[in-house]
Amino acid sequence: MQNTGKVTPEKVVALQALRQQLGQELGQKITSGAELLEEQEGRESRWASGREDWDKRLGGGWARGQLTELVAPEVSSGSGLVMSQLLAQARRERRYAMLLDVGQGFSLETLPADDLETLLWVGCGSAKEAIEALDVASRDENFFLFLIDLRDSDPSDWRSVRASQWYRVLGQLRQRESVAILFARQAVTSVAKQRLELKQQFSWESLEGEREVLKASVQLERSQVQLVERERGRLRGMHGMGGAHGKSDEVLAVG
Repeated sequence: MQNTGKVTPEKVVALQALRQQLGQELGQKITSGAELLEEQEGRESRWASGREDWDKRLGGGWARGQLTELVAPEVSSGSGLVMSQLLAQARRERRYAMLLDVGQGFSLETLPADDLETLLWVGCGSAKEAIEALDVASRDENFFLFLIDLRDSDPSDWRSVRASQWYRVLGQLRQRESVAILFARQAVTSVAKQRLELKQQFSWESLEGEREVLKASVQLERSQVQLVERERGRLRGMHGMGGAHGKSDEVLAVG
């Protein structure tokens, strides 16, 4: 009989019965892959953002040992404010940060001079070059925070990055529990543990206001569409259909 890979009601019932039977016979709890992933997420280390309002939505802060995507579809959507807060927090904790800047759109004059004390800026000609640099830099235990700015890169550029290189970088981040935030105009890689989206649009006039007031206006909200996909992934894992495709990325929205 050919296995189509589809989750039918009959398969669900049969797998649930098998899971219950194994639990009774072994006297142990039977846990699906998706449930194990959720337990792992609950134990993951976090780095406080320096803002309580952000940390509440981030589950305690930015994920350590992981890659987080921050999608800013439009110009003046607040990605610079997030970057500013990240650098300020790194400087306060005397942690070294590296900015891999594709297109060299980073403006030094927009940040307080003190927040640049622990920053190493690296200008990159392409997304591929930036990820290659990250591959090397993420092995250095001296750097804790990595900011990858792909907002000015073409999608065809970062799509040329090999999946094996993304996963190698992820392994190095996990080993050192570093924090890596990737800024882009659209989703880049499924390797990202979290994906955030900046939906709010700031007017040019409002950007002249007090920086801390502007940061307070950034609201973190979960994306309902992506949460549905995450729940589907969880159910696939419970039904024995997790495999390589059963894991769904945690996706947040910054609105």
